Amino acid sequence: MDNKAIPTSQQFLDTNQYSHRSILRYERIFGHTWVSTGGETTTKDFLIKLGLRPGQQVLDVGCGTGGSAFFMARYYGVYVHGIDLSSNMINLAQERLAREDVNVSDKRWLKPGGTLFVTDYCRGDRKHSQEFLDYVKQRGYDLRTVREYEQVLQEAGYTQVEAVDLTKTFISILTTELMYFEPTREAFIKDYSEEEYNEIVDGWKRKVIRCTAGDQAWGMFLAIK
Repeated sequence: MDNKAIPTSQQFLDTNQYSHRSILRYERIFGHTWVSTGGETTTKDFLIKLGLRPGQQVLDVGCGTGGSAFFMARYYGVYVHGIDLSSNMINLAQERLAREDVNVSDKRWLKPGGTLFVTDYCRGDRKHSQEFLDYVKQRGYDLRTVREYEQVLQEAGYTQVEAVDLTKTFISILTTELMYFEPTREAFIKDYSEEEYNEIVDGWKRKVIRCTAGDQAWGMFLAIK
């Protein structure tokens, strides 16, 4: 991504998907300080793979509102460096950091020999539906298949690249999140609106449909720099 694209992408995120209000809405389904699939539950499971030790430094790219950074610093005793393209995310994370007794700061790169761990939206290995293509365009995404993502990491110089398709797990997480979110309808509408409630529920259901149809996927990637 060139330098001209970065402000444009940041502005798009901060005024659309990740406006301050939208972030707080997302936290109602992911959990306080979480804006990532499965929130704290999936983070606990994934961190086992990293084998973190006290005193290590972790670069949390896409740190969101700080959930994973706070969790790693608090329970693993590591120093976490957070970065996110959305300035609204960073502002909220910094506000919460002031109330947390943890080691979190801001860095920009992963040192040689460091371990890279990523979970990300991907696209399926099929001819895509128009609904999916419209969704990708509206969000400004550039999605790759899990295998293409793996190849990109290898071409970037990463070694011991492990790529896993977790789409079935993603569907299960989405279904569980909906199961817990839908009963909060009245409380959510009181704070926001019925339209916004329906928007979230519809969005989650559409993700399940896209994944089930093979349009959308969710990948996990582990590699060494």
